[in-house]
Amino acid sequence: MKGRLACSLFLLVACLVLAGCWDYIEIESLAFVFGLGVDQVEPDFVVVLEMVKTSGGGQQPQVEPKVLATKGQSVSSAGSALSNPAGQRAFWSHAYVFLMSEQVARQGIVPAMEYLARSRHIRSTVWVFITKDCTVEEVFKSRPPVANSVSEHLNAIVLMQQAIAGFIPLQVWQLGHEFAAEGISAVLPTVKLVHESGDLVPIVEGTAVFKGDRMVGWLDGQESDLLCLLKGVAQRAFYVIETKVGEHGYFPITYELVGNQVQMKPVIRGGRAAISLTLTMQFGVEEVGRAPIVFRDEEMVKSVEAQLATAFTRRIREFLGKIQGEYNADILGFGQLLKRKHPQVWRSLREDWDLYYRHLEVELDVQCKVVLTGLSAESVRVRD
Repeated sequence: MKGRLACSLFLLVACLVLAGCWDYIEIESLAFVFGLGVDQVEPDFVVVLEMVKTSGGGQQPQVEPKVLATKGQSVSSAGSALSNPAGQRAFWSHAYVFLMSEQVARQGIVPAMEYLARSRHIRSTVWVFITKDCTVEEVFKSRPPVANSVSEHLNAIVLMQQAIAGFIPLQVWQLGHEFAAEGISAVLPTVKLVHESGDLVPIVEGTAVFKGDRMVGWLDGQESDLLCLLKGVAQRAFYVIETKVGEHGYFPITYELVGNQVQMKPVIRGGRAAISLTLTMQFGVEEVGRAPIVFRDEEMVKSVEAQLATAFTRRIREFLGKIQGEYNADILGFGQLLKRKHPQVWRSLREDWDLYYRHLEVELDVQCKVVLTGLSAESVRVRD
């Protein structure tokens, strides 16, 4: 009994004496990388980092972002070299965003992003963006109005995606899956700079369209809204549409999208494949201005719904014409759907899908319902 007690006491003392870290890094010696990007791939990689140094303590530590850029033979070597001018070791695990310039996207983004997909130091949940009409360095050197750093600002925008719409966020691991999948082309959200109170502020709006790993074109904010609709992405979007109100003429009325459902299925007729696409949308009425409209009138509501369906049918047809005829990029995954539902047909079309997709027939059915009218079913009345 005494032997067991002595042994237990010895083990307890040994644990207390020998406890500790066999390896450690002082936090004061680290510069946290919140954002990174690539402005150029050839002839050398131009890598840009937004590094953040914290100081002070308590409830409100001071955060000071610094932007550094350098050239190197690869993303990893250039990023590592930036620890030298920073005077501190770069710590990558807190990175929020990864940006690539249009130049890099046009040439092909695999060389620029391969390090992120492979590195054990960077999380695969980093958000990926393409810069539009500006460089990565210019974006990181801009001034967000509220956030401490551009990377935190962009991360906050992504987390509000459902409320502001206009783009589809994508993380590194998701982008890798889209590149590897058959029958679908990848898209990435775009970052651009806008003037706000004398400063350049980064915003996320629009979409870069890819074929393989090369960017082939852009979608603007409205076209990106349609892309979100057709992919079934939940979002809160507002549309101002000229609406005919009885015999009173046309008025700009603002509608809020409050729900949308998409059904896509391939159909085979006469040996040819086509896509049946049904889009059901629910709207709330946000503003009617001076329109003399009464939503208690059932016939008037039906007229508004029919006009909404016609307007969105036209917009979607134009959108499909752009992605099929101009870009020839299957960003809606029609080929992927055909592969899943009719694998034998897909095998016969796979080699020539680029040619077939350009002329693929899409049977479109758009249905719109007005489900909310706010606190009033009619416009504000003004006495003559």
